[in-house]
Amino acid sequence: MKKVLVISSLFVILFAFFGCLNLFEDTTTVSVLLTDRPVSDIDKLTVDISSFTYHYAIGDKEGEWAAPTNVATTIDILSLAGTEVSWLNIELPENASLTQLRLTIEEATVTVGGEEYPVEVKNKDVKVIKSALNILSGGELVLDFDLARSLHQKGLSNVYILNPVLKPTFRRGKLYFIKGEVLESGNPLKLSIVALMPTDESTVLRITMTNKYGEFNLGKWKDGEYLIKVYKNVELPDETEDLDLLSLTEDASEVVTVSGEDVFRSINVK
Repeated sequence: MKKVLVISSLFVILFAFFGCLNLFEDTTTVSVLLTDRPVSDIDKLTVDISSFTYHYAIGDKEGEWAAPTNVATTIDILSLAGTEVSWLNIELPENASLTQLRLTIEEATVTVGGEEYPVEVKNKDVKVIKSALNILSGGELVLDFDLARSLHQKGLSNVYILNPVLKPTFRRGKLYFIKGEVLESGNPLKLSIVALMPTDESTVLRITMTNKYGEFNLGKWKDGEYLIKVYKNVELPDETEDLDLLSLTEDASEVVTVSGEDVFRSINVK
């Protein structure tokens, strides 16, 4: 059986993309954060990103393509669980809209039980934005790398396929972190999936993975009530399947209230 121990706002991995444009007097800075979502019981997932480009426009004017320098990097996604890591900087004209965002993933490698296996990367040129995002006066753009839906295994073989799925979320205003830890019998529970949902459980807002200390980070959110769910074991789908987290039964859950400050929760799994 292929076991999945899932990741956080995730896993979390977070990267900030920033670059400079000198075509306009008034510019605004946007933090672009890359994080990962759930993954399997692998030891390491290394991804090589070779390029990052973005397209922006103002009103009906013809847009511009831009690309920051020094983009190429190699990332071990699992090592970023529960963290937010700055990568690059970009600046946009005020009131601009991000219309396209693309990443190029050259190759990936997975390590399972100390053995390293190559990963077949499908759709190396990943298109992230499907509709325009209004930037206005800045904020944070989070790219949620959904590993549970991106990484697949062919049957019981050691053949892995990565079909990258990234979900963009733009946030601005007064926002507060939802963080915490997951414990089992008083001990940190690492590599468990932690999901954030509205209290009506209508959708999944964010998924992350606990790190080796059992800690998770679900990102920043506005005031309100949210539901945290924890999953200990999830089966990794093969290349013909998708992971429907809403259909699974959680191992623990807790309602949290964000009210003008960061929230930290210690959640016990029985």
